[in-house]
Amino acid sequence: MYRLLIVDNEPFIVESVLDLFERQAIPELELLSAYSSAEALGCMRTVKIDIVLSDIRMPGMNGLELHREIIKYWPRCKVIFLTGYNDFDYIHEAMRNGGVDYLLKTEGEEAIVASVQKALTALSEAVEAEAYIAKSKQQMQAMTPLLQKELLMELVQGGSLANGALSRSFEEADIELDPTKPVVAMIGRIDNWKEDTRPFDKSLYLFAIQNIAKEYLAAKVQFISFDFERKTKLLWLIQPEEQTGTLSAAELAELEQRCLIFLKGTAEMMQDSCSVLLKLNLSIAIGASFKAWERISEQFEHLQQLLNRGLGLSQQLLLIEPTITITSADQIEHDQRKQLKKLNLLHTLLENGQKEQFMAEYVGIMTALTECAAAKNAIKTEVYFTLVSIFLSYINRWEVQSEVGGRVNLGKMTALDCHDNWKEVVDYFYKLAEALFEHKQAGKGNQEHDVIRMVQRYVQQNLAGDLTLNRIGDVVGHNPSYLSRLYKQVTNEGLSDYIMTARLAKTKELLEENRLKIHEISTSVGFLSEQSFFRFFRKALQMTPQEYRDSVVMSRNASAK
Repeated sequence: MYRLLIVDNEPFIVESVLDLFERQAIPELELLSAYSSAEALGCMRTVKIDIVLSDIRMPGMNGLELHREIIKYWPRCKVIFLTGYNDFDYIHEAMRNGGVDYLLKTEGEEAIVASVQKALTALSEAVEAEAYIAKSKQQMQAMTPLLQKELLMELVQGGSLANGALSRSFEEADIELDPTKPVVAMIGRIDNWKEDTRPFDKSLYLFAIQNIAKEYLAAKVQFISFDFERKTKLLWLIQPEEQTGTLSAAELAELEQRCLIFLKGTAEMMQDSCSVLLKLNLSIAIGASFKAWERISEQFEHLQQLLNRGLGLSQQLLLIEPTITITSADQIEHDQRKQLKKLNLLHTLLENGQKEQFMAEYVGIMTALTECAAAKNAIKTEVYFTLVSIFLSYINRWEVQSEVGGRVNLGKMTALDCHDNWKEVVDYFYKLAEALFEHKQAGKGNQEHDVIRMVQRYVQQNLAGDLTLNRIGDVVGHNPSYLSRLYKQVTNEGLSDYIMTARLAKTKELLEENRLKIHEISTSVGFLSEQSFFRFFRKALQMTPQEYRDSVVMSRNASAK
């Protein structure tokens, strides 16, 4: 949606140009008008203006002054000046700034329409996808650390990508580690944040710790690091610096062992430096071996357990992951716990109303637990009450107990023993999710129709007033462009079409009452000139307003006889 502002101190010219563009009926163009430069600037202070069509010589402010003020507010605005032959030198300076065109007043309507269409094309081309993509790439460079963190945290928490997709993701996020080679994890924990340490100071300390680690690690290994768990921990993912592609299995094993020995010694130096330089106690847990990327989540979980219980609760520790044999039962439990971590995503999808993705994720999680005969009851119980927390929080926050309770027995939600088996649990939460999404969709539809009714009521009550999209948007509290799309989507009719239909209906009603003069009716239904009003009426009914009035009178007289 673009806005065209027509500016001239001659009302006849403004109304003629308005009439011209009303006849053109350009869907993406909203028309505004001003009868002085001051009025035009007042308009610009309240709404975005895309094109200004203006006389170049007006009382109070000349074209150059107007143009300078326009670009202060809306730098992308295209300005079209109406000019006489002796104004060429005058507008030459304005054209140096770009975005300025001019028309001779003698060129006629076709030239005016063509110039505005040219401006519309230029505005559209300025926001083509290519430009946005180029700008987005620049912005993404600044966001690279965040993108890296999101991708790698997804991996270490159990997410998975096909090898090709992983390589592509590493390239896009500018991660220098090799997605095809094994990696080892190292976790650092700040043991003693002082109570008065501000979030900004924590960020500085974490950055300092990463710099200390870089000083020690960079000579021997490649790595990437970032903080997690609310600035209490740091994760390093590490690979050997040497090229490993031509090494034999024995040589590779020896290299990895040397690297692990180096990490243990380096970790001690990192702890000493943090204690002396930063006055912080840093505990570190290091993986016992290099893992393929698809298994790094197992090591991450083990290191977390080392730091979160038992001896790991002490300070300034250096812990090495125990070398253990992973049994099939261990692997099963790990896979089940991966499903647990996905439950947080369900909460987000429910809140956002993303039904299809929610159902797909839910079915995937529950199927993984259902098909595993060895699934632990403790994990199933944890999944059950996590789901209870997600659904109960949503139901209470939005107060939908009565609406949803009519379809699903909410009393069974918090009582696991009310369900005979796990399949019944799966079916119960599936039906509950369906009921919540249907209620959410119905609420969305009701709100949309409420907005449409507000719009239509305002139009009916203000046919003679301001019915610009911007004004209607202000009244109903929605962005004008969104409101236009919403109206079309819900009613299958453009808002401008509805306004014209309402004006026509009111015009016919007033003509049939036969109380007001034609020019009074024209004003009462919002037309700036009788010329526009006559053209509108003839186009709609193939007769003039007076002819319509006469036909109504004749019909009544004939009925009376």
